[in-house]
Amino acid sequence: MRHPQGNTLVIDKGNSSAKAVVFSPKDEILLSERLPEAGLDILDRIIVDWSPRKAILCCVGHLDQRDAESLRMMMDGRLLVLTHRTPLPIAVDYLTPATLGLDRIAAAAGAAALFPGQPLLIADAGTALTLDLVDASGRFRGGNISPGVALRLRALHDFTEALPRVAAEGELPRFGNSTDTAIRAGVIHGLVGEIRASLEAAADTCGPARLILTGGDAPLLLPLLSQASHEPQLVSIGLKRILDYNENN
Repeated sequence: MRHPQGNTLVIDKGNSSAKAVVFSPKDEILLSERLPEAGLDILDRIIVDWSPRKAILCCVGHLDQRDAESLRMMMDGRLLVLTHRTPLPIAVDYLTPATLGLDRIAAAAGAAALFPGQPLLIADAGTALTLDLVDASGRFRGGNISPGVALRLRALHDFTEALPRVAAEGELPRFGNSTDTAIRAGVIHGLVGEIRASLEAAADTCGPARLILTGGDAPLLLPLLSQASHEPQLVSIGLKRILDYNENN
């Protein structure tokens, strides 16, 4: 089915997965779909079905220029590829801006759009855990990067002789009563403690901050972080904001 024109297509290619999100002209999310590794055929169908007027592509790792050009042709040239030279709706304080993850930039832009005028700590719990600070003026102040849940669990198994590989989902006591629960509790409660400590540090830097939780492991952590605002589409929202900013300026 072909839908009315005027929509926006956002393609977010992260470390371990990729997805396409279609926004209406009123910023409603009409479609959110995971993409296989070779996702151009699906993107072609999405473009035909949803008739986006413009699109933005964010690739955290290596960008295949052939795929980008194919997508540009599908969109009749109406594609913005996010790079470190793309004008942004937020200011960025970072000593090495060329190495700042594009997904971190997009998440910060999305958070500043959703919660303007507030200090924000963005916890993106994916392959890595990133904890990024945006001040009340909407300025990206920096952040921290550490291993995510799966990486921590894997490291304990891969770099020891006797510890088993443990799934993230399962019994989660405060203190483990078996090796499996001890590993799971240590990893997940340790990661939650890291987020809480960063929230305290953010308050010392910018005043009391709102905690925003996103990323694939957010549902796992959310019950332990009751004060967090869960925004599963935060990066996509930020990418749309960046695209709108470039179109209007």
